[in-house]
Amino acid sequence: MVCCLCSPAFSGPPEIIARSKPMLHTFVEIKAWGNNADATIEEAFSEMERVNSLLNTYDPGSDVSHINQQAGGAPVPLSPETMEALKRAVFFCSITGGALDITVGPLLKLWGFGRDEVGLAGSEPDALTIRRAKSRVNYREIELVETPIAGTVQRTGRLAKKGMWIDVGSFSKGFVADKAMAVLKKRGIQNALVITGGTVCALGKKPDGTHWQVGVQHPRKQGGLLTVISLQNSSTSTSGDYENFYKKNGKRRTHIIDPRSGMPVPHMQSVSVIAPDGMTSDALSTALFVLGPEQGMRMVESLRGAEALIVSEGGKISCSKGWPEKKISY
Repeated sequence: MVCCLCSPAFSGPPEIIARSKPMLHTFVEIKAWGNNADATIEEAFSEMERVNSLLNTYDPGSDVSHINQQAGGAPVPLSPETMEALKRAVFFCSITGGALDITVGPLLKLWGFGRDEVGLAGSEPDALTIRRAKSRVNYREIELVETPIAGTVQRTGRLAKKGMWIDVGSFSKGFVADKAMAVLKKRGIQNALVITGGTVCALGKKPDGTHWQVGVQHPRKQGGLLTVISLQNSSTSTSGDYENFYKKNGKRRTHIIDPRSGMPVPHMQSVSVIAPDGMTSDALSTALFVLGPEQGMRMVESLRGAEALIVSEGGKISCSKGWPEKKISY
């Protein structure tokens, strides 16, 4: 969870307009100031709802649900936005060596995630069951095709094997936040925040000329902060083991699954990433959580414009060379 820290009101214009709505299985908030900020925020919300309706796997009528329903069968038509999101997601799967794999759905279901009530009623899956589920997890078997036809482009998507399942949880909040930010920019808004749960996209500054201040959630102290960072024209996302988890046989089982081992990731508490856009920070925060502090830091140091703060077992703190705030209180 990431929280925004800013003054609720000012003595004179310009004034920050703040609106929130339930969406993306969280409360989405937009804060902005400038000409027509109120109407533009509503337009941005409408765009978020439209794009989310294409990706939402809880909606049987979404593009991604159609792909999942037809896994192993015929390709299904896709909107331009769904094609864009999935192609970018596959790119992140590739550069992380499969530490991020958006076809992780069968493993999430196996471990009791991907539904409103998380957990396992019976025993944990054995090695054979995990191996069978892993056989249906491979981002390379997502087929995304764009075909020019009579001056238009036909876009289709397909999963190669029956039982495969795309999960959008690692990138959809960031992608939808980016689409809202695009609306704000298009309408001339130069200063805004878009907050979608653990992802915050920042544009410009606050009315007093200072940067937006964003708090990074403490993974073990509810309502507490690890640190506060300044954001301008960039985004941050946090993935943690504290929001969607259960305990079984004395072990904490988080919803972040390592697609390579088939197991919930152990020994990690949270990862926060700063990147140029919301989808990048969102996808990387999940990937680095899987990779762990050593491999994760090597990866983030190799990516231009990305910084990371990693909290591993026992509250061990690691941060990249360019992480903006070194004062971290665990």
